[in-house]
Amino acid sequence: MRLHHLSITAFGPFAGSEEVDFDELCDAGLFLLTGPTGAGKTTILDAVCFALYGSVPGVRGVKALKSQHAPDEARPEVVLDFSVRDRRFVVRRTPEWSRPKRRGTGFTTENACATLVETTSGDDHLLSSRAQEVGHFIGELVGMQSTQFVQVAMLPQGEFQKFLRASSQARHEVLEHLFRTDRFSRIEDWVHEHSRSLKERSSAGEGAVLRVLDTMAERSGVELPDGVRDRALAWADEVIESATAGHLAAQDQHRAAAAEVADLRSRHQDDVRLRGLVERRDQARATLRTLAEETEVADRARRRVRADDKAARCLPLLEMLDAAVGERDRVRATWATAEEALAGLDLRELSLPAPVTPEALADVEQELRARSTRLEALLPRERELREAQAASAAAETELADSQQSRAAAAGRVAAVPAALEVARAQVAALADVARRAEALSLELAQAQKQLAAARDAEQCEKALTALRDTERDARDAAADARDRVQDLTARRLSGIAAELAGELTEGQACQVCGSTEHPQRAEATDDAVTEVEQTEATAAYEALTAAHSTAQGKVLQAEERLSALRSAAGGLRPPDCLSRVAELTHELDEARRAESDLADAEASVEVLGREQQELTTKVHELETLVATLEQAVTSQRRTIETLGGELAVAMGVSPGAPLGSVSDEVSRLEDLVGLLSGTRQALVDHDAVVARAEELERHVLVAAVEHGFDDLTALRAAVLEPSERGRLDQLLESRTLAENRALAVLEDDEVRAVAADAAPDVAASEAALATAEELALRAARTLHQSEEALESLRRQRQRLEQALASWTPVQEEYLRAESMSKLVRGMGADNQLQMRLSAYVLATRLDQVVAAANERLAQMRDQRYLLQRTGRAARKGSQAGLGLEVVDQWTGDVRDPATLSGGETFVVSLALALGLADVVTQEAGGTEIETLFVDEGFGTLDADTLDDVMDRLDELRAGGRAVGVVSHVSEMRNRIPTQLHVEKRRNGSTVAVRTAVG
Repeated sequence: MRLHHLSITAFGPFAGSEEVDFDELCDAGLFLLTGPTGAGKTTILDAVCFALYGSVPGVRGVKALKSQHAPDEARPEVVLDFSVRDRRFVVRRTPEWSRPKRRGTGFTTENACATLVETTSGDDHLLSSRAQEVGHFIGELVGMQSTQFVQVAMLPQGEFQKFLRASSQARHEVLEHLFRTDRFSRIEDWVHEHSRSLKERSSAGEGAVLRVLDTMAERSGVELPDGVRDRALAWADEVIESATAGHLAAQDQHRAAAAEVADLRSRHQDDVRLRGLVERRDQARATLRTLAEETEVADRARRRVRADDKAARCLPLLEMLDAAVGERDRVRATWATAEEALAGLDLRELSLPAPVTPEALADVEQELRARSTRLEALLPRERELREAQAASAAAETELADSQQSRAAAAGRVAAVPAALEVARAQVAALADVARRAEALSLELAQAQKQLAAARDAEQCEKALTALRDTERDARDAAADARDRVQDLTARRLSGIAAELAGELTEGQACQVCGSTEHPQRAEATDDAVTEVEQTEATAAYEALTAAHSTAQGKVLQAEERLSALRSAAGGLRPPDCLSRVAELTHELDEARRAESDLADAEASVEVLGREQQELTTKVHELETLVATLEQAVTSQRRTIETLGGELAVAMGVSPGAPLGSVSDEVSRLEDLVGLLSGTRQALVDHDAVVARAEELERHVLVAAVEHGFDDLTALRAAVLEPSERGRLDQLLESRTLAENRALAVLEDDEVRAVAADAAPDVAASEAALATAEELALRAARTLHQSEEALESLRRQRQRLEQALASWTPVQEEYLRAESMSKLVRGMGADNQLQMRLSAYVLATRLDQVVAAANERLAQMRDQRYLLQRTGRAARKGSQAGLGLEVVDQWTGDVRDPATLSGGETFVVSLALALGLADVVTQEAGGTEIETLFVDEGFGTLDADTLDDVMDRLDELRAGGRAVGVVSHVSEMRNRIPTQLHVEKRRNGSTVAVRTAVG
């Protein structure tokens, strides 16, 4: 790779546009970048790296690259013309920057952009216009990424000294990144993770075995001995054998307890039967004694029953007497009521003599009937009065309602114009909202399209991530294939002599030396590479490279589609689009509801107009009705006065006195007539009823004496209530039944057999039986528990076999995996080097780097120092295998790089950096970096050492490379005639090429 031309605009300290012609500088082979501190020497290197990869070395970020000296509207830009092999390219790149807004105040951010154009054939051919894609393309073209390029081509200020003095771990990270051997670290991680996973599985299996053993120990009641895992099955068999013996002993104990319970239960049943017979005997005897003691009560009950039977023969006459007495009492009560009612009347008004006789009552009754007939003739006039009063009240009510309706209608007539105005205003407002419906519908459709695009963009982003992963895998596969091609090429070249020897024929000239004799032909080794293998590896590499290009194309297509979708979505995310759709949907619904409500509002205006006309007409009608009703009320009042006067005269009421009701007076007279009629009938019936009652009383007395009763009182006392008669009959019957049952019990043969026996002690036999049953229950429980425990132990042994069968292979696999994990992580006795796998792989690369660095150190004038790799760890617990030591060939001492002086450190570091650059270049596919920069460090060198360093740089120039030395040391300006001066000014730095003379 060779740099031709660099253009910098508004970049870093450079406010304007500066040009650097590397072709002019590279023609000299060695050139100097010089200038005061902070002028921008390193910025030129940053510009080269930024143009190629879009990043800058060190901690400076790409978002702060625009020059602070340049105008706000100036666009920062870097243009680099370079070539790789026979192809020439121009890359143009702009970082992210802020410019003033074209409208209004403030700034807006411009995104980073880049273009890559190939100019090999003289015509410009655009390869890419996407910033990220340009960096990928150049990385594939050069064969190294930005970090590798900086390490190989820039030799940045202080970085190669840092690599010399770095710890093994830090050096491991740098080398792994440069040589892309992170897959070995991933192998370490996978092996360790696999071992950890197997350890968890083994621990789980061991836990399962221990849980089964704990369960068996718990069920058997024995302690779990130490080291039982090594003899788990034997211990389980011992436990089961002991449990079996215990189960057999429990069976014997249970059978003995059951026999004892059967014997005691038979004895207890005999005692219970005997006690029952004795209790029946004693109860029968007690019953007979009780009956003998209650003989007087029974005799008294029998006498009362016989008296009741005699009284029953006189009951019909007695019932007739009671009925006559009741009738007599009823007549007397009626007469008493009539007397009480007559006592409240004015006898003078009724013209009744004292005492009252049936004939006098008949005369007064006839007079009251005549008066009632005269008043009945006035009832029609009274109805007319009531009707007139009702009509008058109705007319007055209707008049009041009409007056109220007239007032309400008049008020509504006054209120309708204002309501009509409000309704018209509502119609106007709804019309304004409804007119927006069509525009909102179009806006909603557009928002829905944006929402769909935003959602598709999200899906596209996910797909793009997967495509990028695929592209990354394809790139890694291509890199692995490239490594294999390089490895096969190197191995074939190392064995090319044997391959050429295989083609030699006696008598024909050798293609190399021309000799026709071939006495000592080179022989092929076991790992020799044939041309076919190399060709196949190259074809595989080309196929994987094509697959990588295809994956890159898919990534580009996905990125373009994502850009189009984001543009269609207006830069909005789905939540924003969804919110916009919801807002427009709500507004459109409001507009459509306004369209629907507009017709109702217009109809309301029309209804209010009609109502205004109808109310005006109704007010006129109500005024006419009110006048008519006022006349009717006046007429009804005159009628009421006329009828009231007539009724007052007929009823003999004085003028001004309250007029009673004619119908009420008629009812009062009719009630009085009825009272007089009942009183008269009671007077007529009283004597006959009293005579009949006295005659029946004499007949009942004669019958009572005939049946042995002294008087009616004794007769009535002998009559029993049905419930009392039933109680006495039941008493006598139950006494007879109890006596018969007691005698039958005493005559029973079994009872007669125990006539003189005492009751046995059933409680004692029952207690003995309960004790035996408790013992038998305990024996049964013990037997059941031993049986369950034995069965459980047998099941647990089966589980133990299964757990051991599952755990044992996992344990063995874990032990192998743990050993392998320790091996690849530099641990354990198997790894005598105590080096990680990735460190072991990188150690070979570091040996190559040290060998390349020592070639340059060996050419130094004093040839004092050489580098060597050490496998020792710097301190206990740190990583081993990638340490560096400096061998002092003058003294034979081995020194730590940190003990070197400043100048010695620079020389050794420069040699190490150049060696690292050579090895990285070879690993990158042999892409030659023809333009090399060395940034600072020369100020620490003495004159002789500086001469040696300059000689080594001249060797690089002689090898076809152009070397740019970045320094502000005056001695360097005297030694290197071709110089690129960076001048620092207040308004920004500038660049100029100068050639020192003599």
